[in-house]
Amino acid sequence: MSKNKEIVFAGNLMTIDNQPLIISDFKERFEEKTHKRIYDSKVNLYNLSFTDQYLKVTFGSGSAMPRNPNVFNIETQETTPNPRQSNQVEPKEYFGIIDFRNSYLWLSNTKKKKALLDFICSGFKKKQVIIKDVYDQDKFIETINRLDNIMISTEPNLFAQTNSLNEELCKEIHGYDATVATLSFKYDDKFIGDNLIDKLKSIFSSKNSFKRIVISGKDEKGLGMLFNTDGFSRRINFKTSIDENEMYITEEVFQRLIQKIENEKV
Repeated sequence: MSKNKEIVFAGNLMTIDNQPLIISDFKERFEEKTHKRIYDSKVNLYNLSFTDQYLKVTFGSGSAMPRNPNVFNIETQETTPNPRQSNQVEPKEYFGIIDFRNSYLWLSNTKKKKALLDFICSGFKKKQVIIKDVYDQDKFIETINRLDNIMISTEPNLFAQTNSLNEELCKEIHGYDATVATLSFKYDDKFIGDNLIDKLKSIFSSKNSFKRIVISGKDEKGLGMLFNTDGFSRRINFKTSIDENEMYITEEVFQRLIQKIENEKV
C-alpha cells in the first residue's frame, strides 16, 4: 500500500517588465532538460518541461560539504563509513509550475523563491522579473471567509504587548525561559465572524513584533489563501504519493497540482 504525504503550494503573480508571462518567450530561452549551476562544492539543478500552458520545474540544491564521514544504521544500530563521496551531493527537491494563462507561479517552498527567480532572470537579462503579492493586507482581511490555521512566533514576553494572549497566560509561557514561543491555532474551516476579524487585524497591526506569522484560510469560493513572512499568496494543498525513499513522485505531484489549478474558478 503506497504512502501519502501532504504538499502545499503557494501561488503568486509573476511579471516581466510589468507584462504577463508568455510561454513562447520561455520556450525560446529555456530547453526542456536539466540545467546545472555549480558553485565550488554547491550545485543547483533545474529540470524543465512544458505541457499545454504550463512550465513544470523540479529544482533543488545541495552541497558536498560539510560531510559527516560516518552514518548510523537504524536497523543494526551501528556506525559505518558514509558511502557518499566528498564530490557527491544529495540535492533537496522542490517543485514549481508556471501557469501562463494567468501568469501565476506556484511553489512548494516559498523560501526557495529566490533560487528559482535567479534562474529565470538568467534567461531574461536586462528585463525586470518580479514576483508579486496576490493581496494587500486590507484585501486579505476583506476576502478571507473561512479560517484553517494561525501560527505566530515571537519572544514570550511580547505576546502580552501584542494582545495575543491574556496577561496570566503570557506569564506562564514566559516562565519556561524560552527565547522564542510559537502558538498554533487550528480552526478546521471555521467561518470568520467579527471577533476573528478583529484578531486578524490585531495580529497585522503588531506584525513587526512577530518573528513569524502564518495565516491560512479560504475565500467565499473556497480558494485557498495564505499569508506568511514571504507575503500574501494563494494556497493549494493536497496529499500525494511518496516512494520508498519518502520522496514525492514528480509526475503525480504535477498531475494533481494541475488538476487542482484547473478546478479552481478564478
